[in-house]
Amino acid sequence: MTPDELLAYLGPAFLYAGGAMLAAFALLRLAGAQVDGRHALTLFLALFFLALTQFPLPDRATLDCSDGGAEAILKPFTTLDHIARLWRWWRNEPGIGLAAWAGSKVIQAAVMNFALCAAIGAAFARHVAGPGAAWWALGLAVLLSGGAELAQLTGLFGLYPCAWRYFEVDDLILNIGGLMAGFALARRWLGPACPA
Repeated sequence: MTPDELLAYLGPAFLYAGGAMLAAFALLRLAGAQVDGRHALTLFLALFFLALTQFPLPDRATLDCSDGGAEAILKPFTTLDHIARLWRWWRNEPGIGLAAWAGSKVIQAAVMNFALCAAIGAAFARHVAGPGAAWWALGLAVLLSGGAELAQLTGLFGLYPCAWRYFEVDDLILNIGGLMAGFALARRWLGPACPA
């Protein structure tokens, strides 16, 4: 992705997530809930992740579902296959620089998935304490990643006639692994008995 493409992708998702977070906070405040900046950050990151997994929404009039839409990629570790191909190409072709790696959409998606989910896990670590905290983090990871991938598989739960984004097992692995890694690192830094 070029910087302009990246901005066009991240910008609207950022705005959607920010708007949804503000609306959720307004409703929580009206209901009398005590919420603060830590809650805002965690909620914003989760909503930003969900927006990125669906954005950009397709134009229903031009969405081609004649072949059934985007097929699920159920083979695990296809990202590693792509990395191996890039490695062989990089080693065998003189003059191929790191731009080939940075320009790979597969590498970009893998890094973004892992990094954003790690940020969510680190932010979530501030809200749970005690010996069962890791189970709460795992539950959040499965719920967020599974929900996002299921939405991709079902055309946003049937709002669209077919899937336009790919359900990928590798995304589940990267998302859950990233969230748990961020959670574990934050717990190590904050301590296991961090107050909620």
